Amino acid sequence: MRRLIGLLLAAPLAGFALEAVLGAGRFQLHLGAWTSTLIVAGGATAIAVVIGVPVGAALAHGRSRWLKTLTLFPLLLPPVLAAAAWLAARLPVPGAAGCAVILGSLYWPVVALVFDASLRRLPAGAMDAAALQLRTGRLLGRVVWPQVRPALGAAALLVFLLAASEFTIPALFVVPTISMTVYEELSAFRGASAASASLPLMALAIGLAWTLRRAPSLPASAPARPFLGRAPLAAARGVAALAWIATALLPATLFALRAGSFAKTVSINLESIAWSGLVAGIAATLLVAWASTSPARSRLEPLWLATLVLPGVVAGLGTLKIAERSGLHPFLAPSGALLILAIMARFAFAAWLPLRDPVERAQIEAAELSGLSRVRIWRRIVLPALLPRALAVGSLVFVLSLGEIGPVVLLSPPGRMTAAQHLFNLMHYGYDDVVASMALLLFGAAALVTGSAMHVGRYGTNRLAG
Repeated sequence: MRRLIGLLLAAPLAGFALEAVLGAGRFQLHLGAWTSTLIVAGGATAIAVVIGVPVGAALAHGRSRWLKTLTLFPLLLPPVLAAAAWLAARLPVPGAAGCAVILGSLYWPVVALVFDASLRRLPAGAMDAAALQLRTGRLLGRVVWPQVRPALGAAALLVFLLAASEFTIPALFVVPTISMTVYEELSAFRGASAASASLPLMALAIGLAWTLRRAPSLPASAPARPFLGRAPLAAARGVAALAWIATALLPATLFALRAGSFAKTVSINLESIAWSGLVAGIAATLLVAWASTSPARSRLEPLWLATLVLPGVVAGLGTLKIAERSGLHPFLAPSGALLILAIMARFAFAAWLPLRDPVERAQIEAAELSGLSRVRIWRRIVLPALLPRALAVGSLVFVLSLGEIGPVVLLSPPGRMTAAQHLFNLMHYGYDDVVASMALLLFGAAALVTGSAMHVGRYGTNRLAG
């Protein structure tokens, strides 16, 4: 059953590929779109690395869970909120470079969390031995850098893929990236052309997935052995403080200053808010239930990651075409079941990875050698480690689903609109009190759920970065 559901979650990507083969259009390079994409995604990656490395170093030297919550929070915000914050600050309409700044401010936590996790795995013995003979600069170059380089490269590639596939911000500011090209080609029913635009992203995603398969799933929770001096550590913490203020606290202040009609806006949009919560809640619950049934590695992980880092409209179109060709569309579409399936496919990897291998394999082997049955091993060892993580992951997937727009554009039932989609539509007319109120509502929901999730049991963000 677990594998069957895993195949079902990979089906939207297969449906997109099938539509590319059978659909109209021709394969082409889309060089103009890729030029803009390289500026946007490359710039976002550079910003994420510049911010994420010092923040990760600061996190690795401490244990504070609140600081990790502040670090994770921007990554979970709906991208449309970052665009709303840009407009609320009365900044000029951004081009490709401005979109890179916005996306970099969203995705730097990827680098910070992965860097933090890799630093916590530094062998303390080797660090102590090297510190006796090497100065700080040589210690960083000879011991620390070789250990963290693979993880940092994987984090940078992940940021590039996420930024390249982001649709909301380029669409709002009319920057012709590859994600917009995919959407436009699909809207014109040119499936083959959309597929050719997505192929480089898909290839990079599958390569990244194979790299992550070899990465440890459970980083150490203890702080790293201190390797930064007082001045460098203070500088890293200063960068971290600025990043937390700019990406977590400043947007809330900007929204609150203009949200004079907050209560009225919420009351008018209760239906869309309730629909958003229902869709996100069902998707998160089903995903966590599936990922918790057998928390082990899977050969389907590359496909789930590809669905995550491709534009969200890919999952939406794949789901739609599979339903149409199977004759199930009239039965599933009005209920929102197709939308829920597309969102589940989109975030399957985000739910699976944190719950993969919840305990070290050595613990399982020791329990088996002691004569414990599989049921008792599950109840006494796996379940206590899995349950708090499952509750936390469910909350985080709920936040991600709440802000999703790509599949919603294609699969929302008639007369239904999510809160994020409503905000996206409103922002095409500018920034006003209603936009500020809707943005503040989504921001507050994301903050509340993220804060609660990060303090469930002993769960921490290091697990996500693994």
